[in-house]
Amino acid sequence: MSTYIFYTATPLPGKSSLLETRIRTGLGVLAQKGAIATRCWRVLMGDNAGNFGMGAKFEDFETALCAYEAAMHDPLFKEMTKQSWDDPAGKGVGPFMMRDLYETIDLSAPVHVVRTYQISRSKLTQAIEIMKEIVKISPPHTLSAAVPVIASRMDRVGAIYHFDSMASAGKYMDEMSMKPEFQELLKQASNLGTLVRAGFNIRM
Repeated sequence: MSTYIFYTATPLPGKSSLLETRIRTGLGVLAQKGAIATRCWRVLMGDNAGNFGMGAKFEDFETALCAYEAAMHDPLFKEMTKQSWDDPAGKGVGPFMMRDLYETIDLSAPVHVVRTYQISRSKLTQAIEIMKEIVKISPPHTLSAAVPVIASRMDRVGAIYHFDSMASAGKYMDEMSMKPEFQELLKQASNLGTLVRAGFNIRM
């Protein structure tokens, strides 16, 4: 089961490049401290369009927290953090921690479509069964899901769809929207929880 540390930020006017540079710096330090994969992304459509985000993937909670602690003592990370306080480049949310619920997130995928559901933890097993059925009618490695471990909202499930390009994401949407079995699965999912937001991001 993989663990993730995520952070997102809305860039301040004229500060997009600086924000991206700081995100990449932070990811570089986390990679040195033990992250097995990292991702810098930009949200193009939907929830928080225009925002930047960063994600670091770890083998487990211990590795993630040890890496984060080590990063906090890293001179480059400390300087970047100080600069962020003294000269903000964006309005941030996080960092927060998540873990795999179903399959694992491919941070290297060029495109992610993220659909976030509000759902009771008591219904997660049923949600996993629905995802298994979606995978049966989808291309390989399309869908994964994660749940928060340390976050402001704990009643969330993030369903992440992975694509090689924006065109392949559009093709998937066209094909799946025509499948009655997919619509039935979405109906079942709506009985378990509420779709609260959706976003479309690309790897930078």
